Amino acid sequence: MLMTERAEIQVTIEDPFARRLIVKYLGHRKSDIESLRQALGDGDYASIRDKGHNLFGSGSAYGLDRVSELGAMLEKAAKKEHSGSIAEIIDALESYVDNVTVA
Repeated sequence: MLMTERAEIQVTIEDPFARRLIVKYLGHRKSDIESLRQALGDGDYASIRDKGHNLFGSGSAYGLDRVSELGAMLEKAAKKEHSGSIAEIIDALESYVDNVTVA
């Protein structure tokens, strides 16, 4: 069972431009979560795999290593078409994104 993020996670960024980029990035991840849930409902494992791969590649670039970790897990679970694991990973991603604050 994958644990969801419960505590607030604070990312401190000095540069106002970088702060805006991260906030925008997190907003896009919220849209991704909706798309992932839809793809899971449709059994579209290829889309889930691709989205996981993209998350894996982008999270660390924004200092959000947990997004990259979850993306890698998502990609792996999608390759195995393991819907239960995918649902748990999506929940963990949603919890993480909902609990990140950028200061």
